[in-house]
Amino acid sequence: MLFPKLAVLKKLVQGSGHVNDSFEEWHLISVQHLLETTGSMFEAITEMGFIPQNIFLTGKIYSTHLPTQEKLKQLGLNVLEASIPAKLGTYAESLEQDICRMWNLLSKQLKPSSRIIILDDGGYALKNVPDHLLKRHSIFGIEQTTSGIRMQSTFGKFPVVHLAASAAKVIIEPPIVSEAVKIQLGKIIEELAPGRIGIVGYGNIGKAIAKDFKDRYSILVYDIKNELKDDLIEGVCYCNSLNEVYNKSNIILGATGQDISDLSWLINSTNDKTLISISSGDIEFNNLLRQCKPYLAEEFKNPLQILNLKTEQGHSLKILRGGMVANFTGTPDSSPGHVIQITRGLLFSAIIQILRDNEKLKLTSGAIMLDPEFQKEVVALWFQDQPQRQIDYSKDVLNGFKDIKWIEAHSAGLLIN
Repeated sequence: MLFPKLAVLKKLVQGSGHVNDSFEEWHLISVQHLLETTGSMFEAITEMGFIPQNIFLTGKIYSTHLPTQEKLKQLGLNVLEASIPAKLGTYAESLEQDICRMWNLLSKQLKPSSRIIILDDGGYALKNVPDHLLKRHSIFGIEQTTSGIRMQSTFGKFPVVHLAASAAKVIIEPPIVSEAVKIQLGKIIEELAPGRIGIVGYGNIGKAIAKDFKDRYSILVYDIKNELKDDLIEGVCYCNSLNEVYNKSNIILGATGQDISDLSWLINSTNDKTLISISSGDIEFNNLLRQCKPYLAEEFKNPLQILNLKTEQGHSLKILRGGMVANFTGTPDSSPGHVIQITRGLLFSAIIQILRDNEKLKLTSGAIMLDPEFQKEVVALWFQDQPQRQIDYSKDVLNGFKDIKWIEAHSAGLLIN
């Protein structure tokens, strides 16, 4: 055993014995945060029956825990180390190049009967499936981020389990992410002594962070989809434009999964500011990153360094972690393993769903719902292992996850029966 045993995964492995007995045909290609609990998940996948040599995996430079990466290699997986982008703002291109290399390596190993599961974080592995593989093999996808789902139009030729749109992830995960932001960034934010924190993006993550931080800081919020009228929080100031929240804030947290940056920030900043991405999309400040080199106040050495910029008006503009997701800091996990294990359990369940339903799934394409029965099971197992977490959720939510119809109503995608 190379990785910690997680209670949720242990129970799911025990219940998976009946799912499939021909793992020689199955290959898994994945982009994931290479964290300790990710290692626990892949170890569970091999315990279920997947052949390690049939698993191809790459990580993300900003979140890879190097000891975990080495242990995954020891497990026998084909681990492709992430490339370092040569220029600011080119992380996505670098990641896509790594993924294409990984697809090429996988292609050389396939047989005519091989079937492929794509376990993705961000949509790029799904987007870059080689055309010749689409014609020859059954391919199934799993996407765990909203930004990845937005790419659906580029990979609509095969079924993709929209885990990111499942009730379990949409409702259960936000308090966990908010907690991770506090754990990983709380001290940094405190040292910056912000007068006001602006949150751009009022989705589930943005709402959770606003609720968690409002008692300590003045919080301003703006949502690019104009969803501020929903679930208003007492004590939070709601802004009418991105410029308003930027101009009034000392720290700007990007939680949209889209590029929100404005080049005018390099010219017209009214005071010193710090930009922090807490999005799964890796692109919150991409446009700014591509254009900011002339404004650097110090030499660019590392794509994950704090970028200290000097605006044309002489103000300081800092960008944490090179503009990439800042709540991953090189620690074994961004959230404690016993907490984030629910996400690993949902991913594992999505794999089981594909193994179980592959004959039905290969007849369709597009968005597939994560089976509500699996969602109910994973949430129940998580609360069983972590009963103290129930206080984070309302009675309606706790009762809802005991009701299959409620879970289905709060999840997106085609339900395969």
